Amino acid sequence: MKTRICILLLAVTVGLSSCQSSRQAPAPPGPGPTSGGTGAPPAPNPNPAPPNPPPPTPLALKIPPPAPSPGATGTSPPLAAAIPDQPAIALNVPASPPARPYRAILKLKQEGLSDEFILKKVRTDNVNYQLTTPEILELRAAGISETILEAMLRSGQPASR
Repeated sequence: MKTRICILLLAVTVGLSSCQSSRQAPAPPGPGPTSGGTGAPPAPNPNPAPPNPPPPTPLALKIPPPAPSPGATGTSPPLAAAIPDQPAIALNVPASPPARPYRAILKLKQEGLSDEFILKKVRTDNVNYQLTTPEILELRAAGISETILEAMLRSGQPASR
């Protein structure tokens, strides 16, 4: 029994001495100032902490929560349900053709206004009609005179000297 006690004491002694020897020594002082106050002031941090972000702004849309269904167990709807439907955007759809100004002259002729009135309107409005061949044929078929057609072709052009 004496040997067991001796072995036990020896193991405890070895264990204690190994714990003390495994302790780490304090870290050596860094390149910063010493506590004596004789060193230079510390350099500013090149990576300062970022400023606090601004608080999030509330959403402009106020969407009331949907009424719970009769069999619901109190779970909240998925987040996608809170987003309102967006209007569909048609892709690859050609834009409607711009209104052609010659149609106004055609309408005046169909309403029975005189050639003098139509000619005066073409000259005072000074619109560049950019008439195409089919449009000229349409105007001739409607009874527009050659004088008005020539005025329409010259209209919107810079004055020649």
